[in-house]
Amino acid sequence: MTTIGSEADDTFDLPVKPRHRGRQGWMIAVVIVVGWSVTKDGIDPTELVNPGGWSQVRAFFSAMFNPDLSRDMLALTVRESAVTVGYALVGTALALLIGSFGGILLTERIWRPIHGPMRRGRVGWLIGRVAFAVPRSMHEVVFGLVLVNILGLNPLVAVLSIGIPFGAVTAKVFADLLDEAPTGPEEVLRASGAGRTTAVLFATVPHAFADLVSYAFYRFECSLRSAAVLGIVGAGGLGFQLALSFQSLRYDQMWTFLWALVLLSGIGDRWSSALRRRRNAVAVEMRSVSKIPALDHGEPSPVQSTQDRALRLSALICAIGVPISIWRLDLDFSSLWAPRARTLSNKIVAESWPPQVGIGGFKELFNDALDTVALAVLSIVIAAVLGSLLASLAKRPNVSLGNAKGPWVVSSFVRLLMLISRSVPPPVWAFVVVFVLFPGLWPGVVALGIYNAGILGRLQAEVIENHDHRPAETLAAMGATTPGALLYATVPALASRFVALSLYRWEVAIRETVIVGVVGAAGLGRRLDEQTSSFDYDGILATVLALLLVTILVDLVSASMRRNLR
Repeated sequence: MTTIGSEADDTFDLPVKPRHRGRQGWMIAVVIVVGWSVTKDGIDPTELVNPGGWSQVRAFFSAMFNPDLSRDMLALTVRESAVTVGYALVGTALALLIGSFGGILLTERIWRPIHGPMRRGRVGWLIGRVAFAVPRSMHEVVFGLVLVNILGLNPLVAVLSIGIPFGAVTAKVFADLLDEAPTGPEEVLRASGAGRTTAVLFATVPHAFADLVSYAFYRFECSLRSAAVLGIVGAGGLGFQLALSFQSLRYDQMWTFLWALVLLSGIGDRWSSALRRRRNAVAVEMRSVSKIPALDHGEPSPVQSTQDRALRLSALICAIGVPISIWRLDLDFSSLWAPRARTLSNKIVAESWPPQVGIGGFKELFNDALDTVALAVLSIVIAAVLGSLLASLAKRPNVSLGNAKGPWVVSSFVRLLMLISRSVPPPVWAFVVVFVLFPGLWPGVVALGIYNAGILGRLQAEVIENHDHRPAETLAAMGATTPGALLYATVPALASRFVALSLYRWEVAIRETVIVGVVGAAGLGRRLDEQTSSFDYDGILATVLALLLVTILVDLVSASMRRNLR
């Protein structure tokens, strides 16, 4: 199997096999690009650092331990937390609806004949892939900025902004999971006269069902973070309250909302991770089931029974939560085709076409695109280095590297740090960083670096935990030192996985540059924020098209690099 990436917030990790051909050329290219990115905005501390801002940074982190816990603030936090969870639940439900339809449409099995290569069907397959690639390449904030001008401060803005791009992401991931499933059962059904869609639904989907469900809960985890980010741009929920508190520099109130986000994200993380660990346990159990006579006659294993109960309970909670959220949020889907929405939509379309590059022309647009690439590259380099260090410390006490096991206290503390770093929305990190770094490239780099370090650290820690450590343990038993066992047995096996995860996050970071533009971070995000403030719709379209082109190019480069890791 290959590693499957999530374009909105995280990656859904599946095994990647190492490959050597072409690596040297890519390594040289990476060094050159990183070096160019470092010098893109200069590295002179006197021009980058604002020493007078450290007092505000200290005040911000001091409030971390003294949040506002008054009765009114706690009541407000609970209400806004419910709104954020509601956005995430309904947005995820919409994403899964789109993703389920799109996953069937995008899988090669629908277009390929039962025997022979996919020729005539390739055109339809490519059209579908391109159609879903467009919303997938755009950050949910871009959807939010457009929809809020059509629907106003309507809760549908957050739901649609999560559901549409995440639905396109889910469609791609579902299609890849279906393509990875065994082909035998499907071929039998098709040979007996079943249609392609019928064969996929009744033969392929059941084999991939566990992975599909696991990814669905993982997508909910990502939706929680996106709901908070969308709140910052005016969609409501905890993010909206965060923005209001920051405008008045009420850091104690900010940390009340931030701790609520950390708690929600922690619950989502544990829920999603527990289901994936159970899925992996079931996979191991099923591989050895034929060796257990008592289970050869249909008797479920204890692990499989636990997995089924966990999935059923989780699905029941979500099935109940979605309609309750629709009711509590008072979602009125008829507003989508109301006269006001149609009028505003037509107005925006008319004012957006043709796209206009604006002041500075293509040269300035091209320079902003280069800044966007540099911002994403540097933030992922920082995140990859920090994430690897945190992951090595965050491994659970029963997981050894070499012959050393991590203490429980250290593991728990590092996991809390990673949870905080990825739970705090990137715009908040950017707001804090801009106190001590002048507007430009580096505030966005640091903000996205901190945020992605928490995500990559968490994913890399799971890679370490799921890795087969017996070779390192064998070397340690033969007398090798812990560093030696790590260097010769563990690091080579994990390096390709870590690099692949970093490349996926680089793809996502290109889209995330949009959300740090609100604090003046260089790149297309800042340009888009300025155009949105002035309702420059034809300029917005030109910037979005440029961002789309950059995203596609980065995706192609990243995919090529990942192929050399397999």
